[in-house]
Amino acid sequence: MFDAMDDRGFVEFLSEVWEQRGWNTGVAEEDPGQFMITGDKGSGERGLMLVVPAEDETVAGKPVQSLVGICDAKNVDVGVVATRGEFSDDAERIATANDVHLLDTTALEATVAEEGLEDLVEEFSTQSDSLIERLPIPSAVPAVLRHPSPPPIPTRALTVLLIVVGVVAVGIVGAQSMGVGLGPLGSIGAVPADALGLGGGGSGDDFTVTAVSLAGTGDDAVAVAWNAETRSSLTTANETKYEAPKGSQFVVVHMRLTNHGETAKPFGAEMVGFAANDTIRSPRELADTDDGFPILLKPDQSETVWVVFTVEDDERSGTLLGLATDDTPPLRFEHDPSVESELADE
Repeated sequence: MFDAMDDRGFVEFLSEVWEQRGWNTGVAEEDPGQFMITGDKGSGERGLMLVVPAEDETVAGKPVQSLVGICDAKNVDVGVVATRGEFSDDAERIATANDVHLLDTTALEATVAEEGLEDLVEEFSTQSDSLIERLPIPSAVPAVLRHPSPPPIPTRALTVLLIVVGVVAVGIVGAQSMGVGLGPLGSIGAVPADALGLGGGGSGDDFTVTAVSLAGTGDDAVAVAWNAETRSSLTTANETKYEAPKGSQFVVVHMRLTNHGETAKPFGAEMVGFAANDTIRSPRELADTDDGFPILLKPDQSETVWVVFTVEDDERSGTLLGLATDDTPPLRFEHDPSVESELADE
């Protein structure tokens, strides 16, 4: 029943099932081959669903235990692990002991039959549009950047907008590299020559990075001067070293935040995301690490922070997003190759 879906289609099918049950959902790729669906209800109930879509995968106990830890730390009410593969005995034992629901294809087929979801299965089995093609683009954006009649994509308490800007290819190859930081969505135009440049060194491979604010802009916007690089590993200020998961690389974004407004403004890691390969990723949480968040920026105050995203090793482009959460202030991105944070060099 589910073998006609690609991995992303299976994840979005599960997200839509939750939507039909009254959840506001969002999807993020945690690690290659693993996705997290977040859910919120107006009642305050919170849910997390870890999805391992591969058909030939046996979900072991470790990812189930990790979900249990996240649910406990974040006060999540409903924890679910879903797969088109199988669950190990260890995974089933941990789930039973911690009230985590396990969904394999047998359980999902029963749900489809009980709730009459056959049309939904067919929709996501035949759906070929990519995430990029189905994101809503406002009329203020020049027509060359728009896609005809895209339906909205629900995410956690917001509607995400992604613009793929084919203005300039960026290479993380040192001082000769180029990048683009975009200001207000309604005024995307020619990119001045002095706005180009992406320093950092990184992995030495070409990697395109752009930045877009979806949280609005204005004279009182928080200025986000940013720089980016790719790394196979990183060492934090407390000398903790992290290696990118197998088949992955880190994208490290350094940001200098400046509040030019007259009132204090909050800024948290959940206010940014990174879009690559039709997936919007959340910042990676690193244990025992002070990344500087959350921040309350007073008027004229500046702070330098960093976030880390995980993308596939063969990925060569991505977009830094300022996400329109209820708390996100207006943001204005500007690329600045001089921005650095307290991360040790590789």
